[in-house]
Amino acid sequence: MALDITAPGPDDLGGKDDSVCGFQLDDLPVRGRVARLGPVIDEILSAHDYPASVAALTGEAVLLALLIGDSMKFEGRLIIQASGTNANPGGIEGKGAVSFVVADYTAGEGVRGFAKFNAERVKAVEAEHGPRPGAQKLLGEGHFAMTIDQGTDMAPYQGVVSLDGPSLAACAEHYFYQSEQLHTRIKLAVGEHYSGDTRAWRAGGAMIQRLAGDETRASEDADFEHVRALFDTTDDAELLDPEVTTGRLLYRLFHEDGVRVQSEREVTKRCTCEAERLKRILASFPPEDRDYMAEDGKIVMTCEYCNKAWKFAPDEVEAAGR
Repeated sequence: MALDITAPGPDDLGGKDDSVCGFQLDDLPVRGRVARLGPVIDEILSAHDYPASVAALTGEAVLLALLIGDSMKFEGRLIIQASGTNANPGGIEGKGAVSFVVADYTAGEGVRGFAKFNAERVKAVEAEHGPRPGAQKLLGEGHFAMTIDQGTDMAPYQGVVSLDGPSLAACAEHYFYQSEQLHTRIKLAVGEHYSGDTRAWRAGGAMIQRLAGDETRASEDADFEHVRALFDTTDDAELLDPEVTTGRLLYRLFHEDGVRVQSEREVTKRCTCEAERLKRILASFPPEDRDYMAEDGKIVMTCEYCNKAWKFAPDEVEAAGR
Protein backbone atom coordinates (compact mmCIF):
# COMPACT_ATOMS: atom_id res chain seq x y z
CA MET A 1 0.00 0.00 0.00
CA ALA A 2 1.39 3.41 -0.96
CA LEU A 3 2.17 5.76 1.90
CA ASP A 4 -0.26 8.67 2.13
CA ILE A 5 2.13 11.55 2.72
CA THR A 6 -0.78 13.98 3.15
CA ALA A 7 -2.15 12.17 6.20
CA PRO A 8 -1.64 14.18 9.42
CA GLY A 9 1.07 13.07 11.81
CA PRO A 10 0.79 13.11 15.61
CA ASP A 11 2.23 16.61 15.93
CA ASP A 12 -0.27 17.98 13.41
CA LEU A 13 -3.29 17.02 15.49
CA GLY A 14 -2.96 19.34 18.48
CA GLY A 15 -0.50 19.75 21.31
CA LYS A 16 -1.41 22.62 23.63
CA ASP A 17 -2.22 22.59 27.33
CA ASP A 18 -5.42 24.32 28.46
CA SER A 19 -7.22 23.46 25.26
CA VAL A 20 -10.10 21.43 23.90
CA CYS A 21 -10.63 20.13 20.40
CA GLY A 22 -13.15 18.00 18.59
CA PHE A 23 -12.39 15.14 16.25
CA GLN A 24 -14.11 12.77 13.84
CA LEU A 25 -13.13 9.55 12.12
CA ASP A 26 -13.35 9.13 8.35
CA ASP A 27 -16.41 7.08 7.35
CA LEU A 28 -17.22 6.08 10.94
CA PRO A 29 -20.31 7.36 12.81
CA VAL A 30 -18.35 8.69 15.79
CA ARG A 31 -17.42 12.13 17.04
CA GLY A 32 -15.28 13.05 20.03
CA ARG A 33 -13.56 15.65 22.18
CA VAL A 34 -10.23 15.78 23.98
CA ALA A 35 -9.41 18.31 26.72
CA ARG A 36 -6.03 18.93 28.33
CA LEU A 37 -5.75 21.25 31.34
CA GLY A 38 -2.56 22.42 33.03
CA PRO A 39 -2.30 25.88 34.64
CA VAL A 40 -6.07 26.40 34.42
CA ILE A 41 -6.98 23.37 36.54
CA ASP A 42 -4.08 24.02 38.90
CA GLU A 43 -5.40 27.52 39.56
CA ILE A 44 -8.95 26.25 40.13
CA LEU A 45 -7.96 23.47 42.55
CA SER A 46 -5.07 25.20 44.32
CA ALA A 47 -7.36 28.05 45.37
CA HIS A 48 -8.95 25.67 47.89
CA ASP A 49 -7.59 23.46 50.63
CA TYR A 50 -9.27 20.35 49.25
CA PRO A 51 -8.41 16.80 50.28
CA ALA A 52 -6.94 14.99 47.27
CA SER A 53 -10.12 13.00 46.62
CA VAL A 54 -12.29 16.15 46.63
CA ALA A 55 -9.83 17.97 44.36
CA ALA A 56 -9.95 15.05 41.92
CA LEU A 57 -13.76 15.01 41.97
CA THR A 58 -13.89 18.76 41.32
CA GLY A 59 -11.40 18.43 38.48
CA GLU A 60 -13.50 15.68 36.91
CA ALA A 61 -16.59 17.91 37.05
CA VAL A 62 -14.65 20.73 35.34
CA LEU A 63 -13.49 18.34 32.61
CA LEU A 64 -17.04 17.08 32.07
CA ALA A 65 -18.42 20.61 31.78
CA LEU A 66 -15.71 21.46 29.25
CA LEU A 67 -16.03 18.32 27.11
CA ILE A 68 -19.82 18.38 26.99
CA GLY A 69 -20.23 22.14 26.81
CA ASP A 70 -17.78 22.47 23.93
CA SER A 71 -19.63 19.77 21.99
CA MET A 72 -22.91 21.69 22.11
CA LYS A 73 -23.54 24.40 19.55
CA PHE A 74 -25.04 27.15 21.68
CA GLU A 75 -24.17 30.47 23.24
CA GLY A 76 -24.47 30.19 26.97
CA ARG A 77 -23.46 28.13 29.96
CA LEU A 78 -23.39 24.37 30.57
CA ILE A 79 -23.57 23.45 34.26
CA ILE A 80 -22.66 20.04 35.68
CA GLN A 81 -23.74 19.27 39.24
CA ALA A 82 -23.65 16.12 41.32
CA SER A 83 -25.28 16.32 44.73
CA GLY A 84 -25.92 13.98 47.60
CA THR A 85 -29.27 13.53 49.32
CA ASN A 86 -30.79 16.82 50.53
CA ALA A 87 -27.80 18.86 49.32
CA ASN A 88 -27.93 22.09 47.38
CA PRO A 89 -25.63 25.07 46.73
CA GLY A 90 -27.68 27.16 49.14
CA GLY A 91 -25.88 25.57 52.04
CA ILE A 92 -27.99 22.56 53.05
CA GLU A 93 -25.54 19.76 53.73
CA GLY A 94 -26.18 16.33 52.30
CA LYS A 95 -25.50 13.00 53.93
CA GLY A 96 -22.38 12.21 51.93
CA ALA A 97 -18.79 13.23 52.62
CA VAL A 98 -19.19 15.64 49.71
CA SER A 99 -22.51 17.50 49.70
CA PHE A 100 -22.19 18.61 46.10
CA VAL A 101 -19.74 19.39 43.33
CA VAL A 102 -20.54 21.87 40.58
CA ALA A 103 -18.70 23.11 37.50
CA ASP A 104 -19.66 25.16 34.50
CA TYR A 105 -18.37 26.04 31.06
CA THR A 106 -19.37 29.24 29.28
CA ALA A 107 -18.80 29.29 25.54
CA GLY A 108 -15.99 31.67 24.65
CA GLU A 109 -15.23 32.48 28.30
CA GLY A 110 -13.96 29.51 30.29
CA VAL A 111 -14.50 27.06 33.14
CA ARG A 112 -14.81 27.07 36.91
CA GLY A 113 -15.85 24.68 39.66
CA PHE A 114 -16.00 24.02 43.39
CA ALA A 115 -17.17 21.46 45.93
CA LYS A 116 -18.69 21.56 49.39
CA PHE A 117 -17.56 18.80 51.72
CA ASN A 118 -17.29 17.61 55.31
CA ALA A 119 -13.60 17.10 56.09
CA GLU A 120 -14.13 14.44 58.75
CA ARG A 121 -16.46 12.41 56.54
CA VAL A 122 -14.02 12.63 53.63
CA LYS A 123 -11.21 11.40 55.87
CA ALA A 124 -13.33 8.44 56.97
CA VAL A 125 -14.27 7.53 53.38
CA GLU A 126 -10.63 7.73 52.26
CA ALA A 127 -9.58 5.54 55.20
CA GLU A 128 -12.12 2.88 54.17
CA HIS A 129 -11.90 3.06 50.38
CA GLY A 130 -8.47 4.53 49.61
CA PRO A 131 -7.27 7.95 48.41
CA ARG A 132 -9.52 7.97 45.32
CA PRO A 133 -12.87 6.55 46.45
CA GLY A 134 -14.79 8.06 43.52
CA ALA A 135 -18.00 10.02 43.16
CA GLN A 136 -20.44 7.42 44.44
CA LYS A 137 -18.53 6.80 47.68
CA LEU A 138 -17.98 10.51 48.32
CA LEU A 139 -21.47 11.77 47.47
CA GLY A 140 -23.62 8.82 48.48
CA GLU A 141 -27.13 8.61 47.08
CA GLY A 142 -28.15 11.61 45.07
CA HIS A 143 -28.51 13.07 41.60
CA PHE A 144 -26.46 14.07 38.58
CA ALA A 145 -27.78 17.12 36.73
CA MET A 146 -26.90 18.87 33.51
CA THR A 147 -28.27 22.38 32.93
CA ILE A 148 -28.12 24.50 29.78
CA ASP A 149 -28.50 28.22 30.49
CA GLN A 150 -28.74 30.36 27.36
CA GLY A 151 -29.49 33.62 29.12
CA THR A 152 -32.52 35.56 30.26
CA ASP A 153 -34.33 35.29 26.93
CA MET A 154 -34.63 31.50 27.11
CA ALA A 155 -35.76 29.19 29.88
CA PRO A 156 -32.96 26.95 31.21
CA TYR A 157 -33.11 23.28 30.31
CA GLN A 158 -32.16 20.74 32.96
CA GLY A 159 -31.87 16.97 32.79
CA VAL A 160 -31.45 14.87 35.94
CA VAL A 161 -30.55 11.23 36.53
CA SER A 162 -29.83 9.31 39.70
CA LEU A 163 -26.25 9.23 40.92
CA ASP A 164 -25.91 5.50 40.47
CA GLY A 165 -22.58 5.18 38.67
CA PRO A 166 -19.19 4.76 40.37
CA SER A 167 -17.83 7.92 38.73
CA LEU A 168 -18.99 11.21 37.24
CA ALA A 169 -18.02 9.86 33.82
CA ALA A 170 -20.32 6.86 34.29
CA CYS A 171 -23.16 9.15 35.42
CA ALA A 172 -22.74 11.30 32.31
CA GLU A 173 -22.73 8.23 30.06
CA HIS A 174 -25.93 7.06 31.72
CA TYR A 175 -27.46 10.53 31.31
CA PHE A 176 -26.83 10.64 27.56
CA TYR A 177 -28.18 7.16 26.98
CA GLN A 178 -31.28 7.64 29.12
CA SER A 179 -32.18 11.13 27.92
CA GLU A 180 -31.02 11.07 24.29
CA GLN A 181 -30.38 7.37 23.50
CA LEU A 182 -26.86 8.49 22.65
CA HIS A 183 -24.06 5.96 23.12
CA THR A 184 -21.23 7.76 24.91
CA ARG A 185 -17.88 6.82 26.41
CA ILE A 186 -15.92 9.20 28.67
CA LYS A 187 -12.48 9.06 30.27
CA LEU A 188 -11.44 11.56 32.95
CA ALA A 189 -8.13 11.85 34.80
CA VAL A 190 -6.99 14.34 37.45
CA GLY A 191 -3.68 14.20 39.27
CA GLU A 192 -0.63 16.07 40.49
CA HIS A 193 2.40 16.35 38.22
CA TYR A 194 5.83 16.63 39.81
CA SER A 195 8.70 18.52 38.18
CA GLY A 196 11.74 18.80 40.41
CA ASP A 197 10.63 20.35 43.69
CA THR A 198 7.38 21.70 42.28
CA ARG A 199 4.04 20.03 41.80
CA ALA A 200 0.90 21.16 40.04
CA TRP A 201 -2.52 19.75 39.24
CA ARG A 202 -3.20 18.49 35.73
CA ALA A 203 -6.33 17.09 34.14
CA GLY A 204 -7.15 15.34 30.91
CA GLY A 205 -10.36 14.00 29.48
CA ALA A 206 -11.74 12.46 26.32
CA MET A 207 -15.23 11.63 25.07
CA ILE A 208 -16.62 9.72 22.12
CA GLN A 209 -20.25 9.62 21.00
CA ARG A 210 -22.03 7.65 18.35
CA LEU A 211 -23.54 9.97 15.76
CA ALA A 212 -27.27 9.76 15.20
CA GLY A 213 -28.14 7.33 12.43
CA ASP A 214 -30.04 4.15 11.70
CA GLU A 215 -30.04 2.36 15.06
CA THR A 216 -31.08 -0.87 13.32
CA ARG A 217 -27.89 -1.12 11.26
CA ALA A 218 -25.61 -3.75 12.74
CA SER A 219 -22.63 -2.23 10.92
CA GLU A 220 -22.98 1.01 12.91
CA ASP A 221 -23.03 -0.97 16.15
CA ALA A 222 -19.87 -2.78 15.08
CA ASP A 223 -18.21 0.51 14.07
CA PHE A 224 -18.87 2.08 17.46
CA GLU A 225 -17.70 -1.02 19.31
CA HIS A 226 -14.48 -0.93 17.27
CA VAL A 227 -13.86 2.71 18.20
CA ARG A 228 -14.80 2.13 21.83
CA ALA A 229 -12.37 -0.79 22.12
CA LEU A 230 -9.55 1.45 20.93
CA PHE A 231 -10.70 4.34 23.12
CA ASP A 232 -10.74 2.11 26.20
CA THR A 233 -7.00 1.47 25.87
CA THR A 234 -6.44 5.07 27.03
CA ASP A 235 -5.22 5.26 30.62
CA ASP A 236 -4.86 8.04 33.19
CA ALA A 237 -1.11 8.32 32.63
CA GLU A 238 -1.63 9.23 28.97
CA LEU A 239 -4.29 11.80 29.77
CA LEU A 240 -2.09 13.47 32.39
CA ASP A 241 1.38 13.25 30.81
CA PRO A 242 2.34 16.68 29.36
CA GLU A 243 4.50 14.90 26.79
CA VAL A 244 1.53 12.93 25.45
CA THR A 245 -0.21 15.70 23.58
CA THR A 246 -3.73 15.54 22.21
CA GLY A 247 -2.26 14.88 18.79
CA ARG A 248 -0.07 12.02 19.95
CA LEU A 249 -2.96 10.45 21.85
CA LEU A 250 -5.38 10.63 18.92
CA TYR A 251 -2.76 9.39 16.48
CA ARG A 252 -1.99 6.36 18.65
CA LEU A 253 -5.66 5.51 19.00
CA PHE A 254 -7.12 6.23 15.60
CA HIS A 255 -4.52 6.90 12.89
CA GLU A 256 -5.63 3.78 11.01
CA ASP A 257 -9.21 5.09 11.00
CA GLY A 258 -8.43 8.50 9.51
CA VAL A 259 -8.74 10.81 12.51
CA ARG A 260 -9.46 14.45 11.66
CA VAL A 261 -9.47 17.22 14.24
CA GLN A 262 -10.93 20.68 14.53
CA SER A 263 -8.78 23.61 15.57
CA GLU A 264 -7.84 23.60 19.23
CA ARG A 265 -9.69 26.14 21.34
CA GLU A 266 -7.99 27.81 24.27
CA VAL A 267 -9.54 27.22 27.69
CA THR A 268 -9.31 29.81 30.46
CA LYS A 269 -10.42 29.98 34.07
CA ARG A 270 -13.36 32.28 34.57
CA CYS A 271 -15.15 33.64 37.59
CA THR A 272 -18.04 36.06 37.78
CA CYS A 273 -17.09 37.59 41.12
CA GLU A 274 -16.47 41.31 40.56
CA ALA A 275 -16.41 44.19 43.03
CA GLU A 276 -19.35 46.28 41.77
CA ARG A 277 -21.56 43.24 41.25
CA LEU A 278 -20.82 41.90 44.75
CA LYS A 279 -21.49 45.28 46.36
CA ARG A 280 -24.90 45.40 44.69
CA ILE A 281 -25.65 41.90 45.97
CA LEU A 282 -24.60 42.85 49.51
CA ALA A 283 -26.70 46.01 49.34
CA SER A 284 -29.79 43.83 48.88
CA PHE A 285 -29.13 42.03 52.20
CA PRO A 286 -30.84 43.23 55.39
CA PRO A 287 -28.55 45.47 57.51
CA GLU A 288 -28.40 42.89 60.29
CA ASP A 289 -27.08 40.28 57.85
CA ARG A 290 -24.39 42.65 56.65
CA ASP A 291 -23.43 43.37 60.26
CA TYR A 292 -23.06 39.63 60.87
CA MET A 293 -20.68 39.38 57.89
CA ALA A 294 -18.47 42.24 59.10
CA GLU A 295 -14.90 41.67 60.30
CA ASP A 296 -12.83 44.56 61.69
CA GLY A 297 -15.22 47.10 60.25
CA LYS A 298 -15.33 45.54 56.77
CA ILE A 299 -18.08 43.44 55.21
CA VAL A 300 -16.45 40.23 53.99
CA MET A 301 -17.74 38.07 51.15
CA THR A 302 -15.83 35.05 49.86
CA CYS A 303 -16.41 33.65 46.38
CA GLU A 304 -17.13 29.92 46.58
CA TYR A 305 -15.61 29.32 43.16
CA CYS A 306 -12.27 31.13 43.31
CA ASN A 307 -12.09 31.46 47.13
CA LYS A 308 -11.20 35.14 46.90
CA ALA A 309 -12.21 37.16 49.98
CA TRP A 310 -13.67 40.54 49.09
CA LYS A 311 -13.77 43.27 51.76
CA PHE A 312 -15.97 46.35 51.50
CA ALA A 313 -16.55 49.31 53.78
CA PRO A 314 -20.21 49.63 54.86
CA ASP A 315 -20.56 52.99 53.10
CA GLU A 316 -19.36 51.40 49.81
CA VAL A 317 -22.13 48.83 50.03
CA GLU A 318 -24.78 51.40 50.94
CA ALA A 319 -23.75 53.57 47.99
CA ALA A 320 -24.07 50.61 45.62
CA GLY A 321 -27.67 50.13 46.71
CA ARG A 322 -28.80 53.66 45.98
